[in-house]
Amino acid sequence: MKISFSDIINTCKELLINPEAFWKTKSGEKVDHFQLLTTFLIPILLTVSVAVFLGEFFRSSHFYIGFALLKSTRVIVLFLLQYFIGVFFTNELMKTFGAEKNIDVSRILVVYSMTPLLLVSIVTGLFQFLYVIDILGIYSFYLFWVGANELLEFPKNKKSSYTLITIIVNFFVFSFLSITLSKLLTAYY
Repeated sequence: MKISFSDIINTCKELLINPEAFWKTKSGEKVDHFQLLTTFLIPILLTVSVAVFLGEFFRSSHFYIGFALLKSTRVIVLFLLQYFIGVFFTNELMKTFGAEKNIDVSRILVVYSMTPLLLVSIVTGLFQFLYVIDILGIYSFYLFWVGANELLEFPKNKKSSYTLITIIVNFFVFSFLSITLSKLLTAYY
């Protein structure tokens, strides 16, 4: 299994520029979970972690490596937990709204819809004074919405409710994880 950054960049471009066509290509595709993690999510996540480390390390007037390492570790833990918990809730809520559970679709929806948030985190990790652009991570919700409409089959009038509830649940999970991990980091350091 070869990790190709050009493939990752092309996938990100296609997803961000033309999400409808991207999700149509994913609708019939069978993706291996391990491959999805190792060839897409983890390389982007490591890039985010390095960006956060460098941004924190060079921002400090004393170049504290310990705090920079903890902050980059926090980012890895945050996004990995968000991925696994997001997949769980995305999959479990399908049954609640009358669809069949499909873990493969849940994984694809969650990992690709996290992409804008991860890419924005690279920029804000390096240049922490640009935290205002974190608002661009909201594009993740739109990607999830479009992907859910393309990949999932629900009974009449349930698809919009499912998508909205799942987005809200995942937003609150991410917020809770982010606050909790930040508090743990500041309590430790």
